Amino acid sequence: MRWGDKACPQCGSDLYADYADVALVCLKCGHHEPPSPRPQASATRLVALVDVRPRSRRLIEGLCAAHGCQVVLFPYAPSPHDELALAGAELLIVEADRAGLAVALARRLRAQAPAVPIAVILTCWSESEIEARSTAEFVIHAPLRETEVNGVLEVMESYGGWLPSPLLAATYRNRVLDKQARVAN
Repeated sequence: MRWGDKACPQCGSDLYADYADVALVCLKCGHHEPPSPRPQASATRLVALVDVRPRSRRLIEGLCAAHGCQVVLFPYAPSPHDELALAGAELLIVEADRAGLAVALARRLRAQAPAVPIAVILTCWSESEIEARSTAEFVIHAPLRETEVNGVLEVMESYGGWLPSPLLAATYRNRVLDKQARVAN
């Protein structure tokens, strides 16, 4: 589990805690150290919506409010000057007029805020889905359904942002596959 904003003293990458919080480990260089008290999670979670259409935005804002999240809107692609606003976000949700633009925007956001999980909204049957899955932790399909957006928010809540992004994505995909299997049976 990612240990807040603590960086490895040797190589500068993020430190992760094992599940028993016995040691902090750098996954890049292997540095170990005892954990200090875990940083407290903020009372309000911040979700940044980037270039999200009004119809999608209304649904996401309503669900975020139900989950106790505050929403920040970026009606355009954030510039490097907006990095401070992005740094406080625990989740970035990206949508654009075309799927290729959304994936390119997600890549740019990944460079600006590498530790923040990203969700990309794509239309169903988009040719950009494979590329989006390699760039973002979550792929949500438009037209949006409450269950998909709730699934993302529930995964984020249950792990509180402490799980490394690839594991968050895998957890989300497993939940989606389990639900699909139950519906099929």
